[in-house]
Amino acid sequence: MSPVAAIRLIFFLDGLIIAKWLPHLPDIQTHLGLDVGQLGLALAALPLGIMSSLPLVGTFVLSRLSERAAIRVTFAWLALTSILPGLAWDLPSFAIALFFYGSGIAGVEVAMNATADAVEGRVGRRIMSSCHGLWSVGNLTGAALGSLALSLDLDATVTLTVAGPILMVLAYVLTGGLGSSPISSAPGPALALPDFPLLVLCLLPFSACVLEGAMADWAAVYLRIEHGAQAALTGAGFGVFAAVMAATRLAGDRLVDRVGPVLIARCCGVSGILGLLVIWLAPGVWPALAGFALMGFAASLIFPISVTAAARQPGRSPAMNIASLSLICFSGYVIGPPVVGFIADLVGLRNALACLIPFALGVLILAPRLQARATAAAVTA
Repeated sequence: MSPVAAIRLIFFLDGLIIAKWLPHLPDIQTHLGLDVGQLGLALAALPLGIMSSLPLVGTFVLSRLSERAAIRVTFAWLALTSILPGLAWDLPSFAIALFFYGSGIAGVEVAMNATADAVEGRVGRRIMSSCHGLWSVGNLTGAALGSLALSLDLDATVTLTVAGPILMVLAYVLTGGLGSSPISSAPGPALALPDFPLLVLCLLPFSACVLEGAMADWAAVYLRIEHGAQAALTGAGFGVFAAVMAATRLAGDRLVDRVGPVLIARCCGVSGILGLLVIWLAPGVWPALAGFALMGFAASLIFPISVTAAARQPGRSPAMNIASLSLICFSGYVIGPPVVGFIADLVGLRNALACLIPFALGVLILAPRLQARATAAAVTA
């Protein structure tokens, strides 16, 4: 198998393993007896686990392991920790499970993006957006499998325990064609904190990640609470979101070359504003799904464009820059879910999601920040 095909399939498996438990979230909430505020607090542990691990990944994993070994080690940890949320018995155990699950997501996030950047450089053409497109296809597949498990009355404990080891073995097999030399031999600090130019660049994907995290964590709960969706439909909101995101990302490399990243980012910002308005005003499940479709486009291309821009930024290795970018962007996932939960306690979940409109506006306003970085990336790609 070619390295391009291998890394794309790793992105697919990562998207699947992250999404497969989300349709179970309303049932986990009911089983643990959590209100929306408590659920939002627990969900914050997932991105906190990601963020606390990301600063260490660049130095302690990527500079010491090959592409193949880095993905095998980090994916094994992710697969094992993905089982934990289904085993929780109360709020503290659920939060701890999500924290360790987040640490697994962090490792794979940096390993696969750094590998994709290295492969992209070797083949001499853009592959980053299509890799993230396969990640979104994995999201869609995971959401569909989770919904199927619910329709078969399989709870999260069974689904997650069976899926984790299977996905770990698949990832091990797929990485055979990847490189055997270290991803990054350049020295770097122990903590992959962003410098100021990278911090400015991160503001754009940060805003997009706030929106993406809120959709991922609250879509199923929103459809059940606001529109009374039955179990088989609770995963539909995230499924539509992931499907549109996947389709856009799969075409994203050509779109970036054809119309430029700034125009694409502006369109994503407008789509986010419209999507949140539709979700806020939707009278039923089907109109709400149209809003989630708009949000799928809004969140689709901002992060992969920014990853490529960060990897090309001089001064440090691509892996360290990607770890820094991911640190800031995943803080959006920290902000999104708990803020929505806390506001929902006061004004309801529908109104809480509408309060995310300023972040979509931020994507629109910050779009020009991609221009200089994208130009440099295009020359290198």
